[in-house]
Amino acid sequence: MRKLAFTLTAALVAGLGSFAPAFAPAALASVQPKVAIIVGATHGATASYRADADEIYNEALKYTTNVVRVYSPNATWSRVKSAVNGASIIVYLGHGNGWPSPYTYDPGYATKDGFGLNYDNNGDGKLSDYENKYYGEPSIGSLTPAPNAVVLLFHLCYASGNSEPGNADPSPSVARQRADNYAAAFLKAGARAVIANGHSHNPYYIDALFTTHQTIEEYWRNAPDFHNHVVTSASSRSPGYTVKQDPESTGSYYRSLVGKLSLTTQQVTGASYASTSGDPSSFVVPGNASPKADGAPVYGSPEDAAQLAGPIATVNTDARVRIEDPQWGTAIDGSPVFKVHIDGGPEGWMTGSTLVPRDIMAPRVWETDEGSGVLSPNGDGVQDSWDVSVTLSEPSSWTLRVLDGEGATVATKGGSGATAAMTWAPGAGSVVDGTYAWTLEATDAWGNGPLTWDGQVLVDTSAPTVTVADADAPGIPVFTPNGDGSRETIAFSIGSSEPGVVLGTAVDGTDSVVDSFSTSVGSAAATLSWDGRSADGYLPDGRYTVRVRARDRAGNVSDPQTRVVDLYGSLGFLTASKPVFYPQDNDALARSTGLVFRLASPATVSWRIVDGDGATVRTFLTDQALEAGTLSQGWDGRNDDGAFVPRGTYRSYVSATNGVQAATQAVTVVADAFRVVASDATPGRGQKVTMTATSAEALGATPVLAVYQPGISGWSAKMTKVSNGIYRVTVLLRSSSSGTVRFKVLGLDSGGNTQWSNLYLPLH
Repeated sequence: MRKLAFTLTAALVAGLGSFAPAFAPAALASVQPKVAIIVGATHGATASYRADADEIYNEALKYTTNVVRVYSPNATWSRVKSAVNGASIIVYLGHGNGWPSPYTYDPGYATKDGFGLNYDNNGDGKLSDYENKYYGEPSIGSLTPAPNAVVLLFHLCYASGNSEPGNADPSPSVARQRADNYAAAFLKAGARAVIANGHSHNPYYIDALFTTHQTIEEYWRNAPDFHNHVVTSASSRSPGYTVKQDPESTGSYYRSLVGKLSLTTQQVTGASYASTSGDPSSFVVPGNASPKADGAPVYGSPEDAAQLAGPIATVNTDARVRIEDPQWGTAIDGSPVFKVHIDGGPEGWMTGSTLVPRDIMAPRVWETDEGSGVLSPNGDGVQDSWDVSVTLSEPSSWTLRVLDGEGATVATKGGSGATAAMTWAPGAGSVVDGTYAWTLEATDAWGNGPLTWDGQVLVDTSAPTVTVADADAPGIPVFTPNGDGSRETIAFSIGSSEPGVVLGTAVDGTDSVVDSFSTSVGSAAATLSWDGRSADGYLPDGRYTVRVRARDRAGNVSDPQTRVVDLYGSLGFLTASKPVFYPQDNDALARSTGLVFRLASPATVSWRIVDGDGATVRTFLTDQALEAGTLSQGWDGRNDDGAFVPRGTYRSYVSATNGVQAATQAVTVVADAFRVVASDATPGRGQKVTMTATSAEALGATPVLAVYQPGISGWSAKMTKVSNGIYRVTVLLRSSSSGTVRFKVLGLDSGGNTQWSNLYLPLH
């Protein structure tokens, strides 16, 4: 982890009373982002939370005057909503009520994952720290923060994944769900990052949003309480966002970040780079100064300085004066008397009336560009060197070094300016593989510092190894890329001994490269897919070889693994004009369905209808030679003997071959009054289940769902029309025996005839 090692202004001026500098960072002079600080009703802890919030308030005032406080007992929903409107930073300290938790499940999250605010629960017309109401996700989702807002949740239960004090630690899965859920509504409302910290409200979390230039992940990682135990996962509640947690120890989930990791602190507050080279408006001790005019007197004792009598030396405006001790006293001209020494000159005492306060802030790091952080000095011309560049907050004298594992310097470069940069290009074989440290030291023109900064760079000259999980599988796999959505790609499960990129190259029978494709790979297996296309479109049917290589972060490339595949896009576009039809009632409604497929080139084709067990019930073609074109066939729901097939699900199954490549495709049709689908294929007693019915025929009335559970009488619920021919209802299954539950959809077709279909499911 990189570390900030600069000396903060606050530390320099602590305890100096009237001589503390009266200036704010110049970077934000014209920027006034809004900060909203909320303290919810937290019973006996509320007073301490108000004190914590005041610390945050005072920190925020250093950078913006637009700071709004809403504290219990006045933190009502209306006041909080107004405070959050347009806020770039939203801070909340209070009760956290999240999910999963030991409390009653709330499917709408109406009381979960939000704020615990003041509410007159007992109706006495008064608000207190001991009466609160939880405003959960629906309320939070209605907030209107500023674009790119950051939400800081301090000292909450559940928000970072943690449990309540005294409760068991959560599992990793539960902890991840808690953090993900708690952030969801804030992100929906427009925030771009939610940071929860159960054990800290460090001023860093405000200061760094205004005074640093880094991504939100770097901001989170660079916090003083970072533990470097990061667990990362994709957000389930907020697609496209990332969940990061940094447990203090196993099960102790008190730090989390959910957000867009590319968000920068500048995007949050609008702050530009803050220079550290400015002069304070008052003297800082110890600190720096320069004479106001040539010939400024230096006295041999504080008494002489106080009387402005008998100077021992004079100094000019180019002298660097170092103030050593706090004010000794006051001179007869009313200015302070300081003990000083002058660089390359005398020591003594000088009066404030002859001095101007100068820069006392050490430089900071605004940006670091380490490239990939890895090099492979093996002479192959690929990543043989490595560049590092560090942007500083002011021009400085700097030194960059690269150190080996023993701490010995293997490369160094010095310079001056606001950017420190070097290129490390060791000769082939001159350094061993391994992790090297790089360090930066920088001191500004007034000698403030040194700033120290560090990072790591990896030397890796060894190629990775790549594996294809099914490289030895029997048979040649086939895929059918032609735009119909069926088997459009072929995929390989790839493993690599090192993180990096998996490179795929497809070659034809003449060993000519026809396409290249890639995907990233980490510690887990990656999926490499090929879509059978070149830059000119779909490739011709034929046999192709896919060569798979892994390239690590240093640019080293593995030996290839190969896989032979058949591309056969001739067969495709199987459709059914009516996915649900009902021939068995032998009326004029939905008595048949139209089946279609297309050939892009001549082929030998077989075409049949199969039931759920794969048995053929109707044959249309057997090894029939066909020219390219579209072929259609109606099916009236009868088998080869002319009898209606039983109600159920069937597949129109087509196989085609050109003599070398072969492919099969199928489209599903339901021959029944209704296609009935349940939201859960293994429902439980006491559970809600949503049933959806698609009618084969036009209906004269809305259908009804009848439910038959083991050991109890049947009961029913009226369905609701969702769209043309589709009906839905949600039912709560009752207490009964386990076994099989039957769902029966009943209706009348437009001709007044009864329609019904059953769905049987196991019930637990």
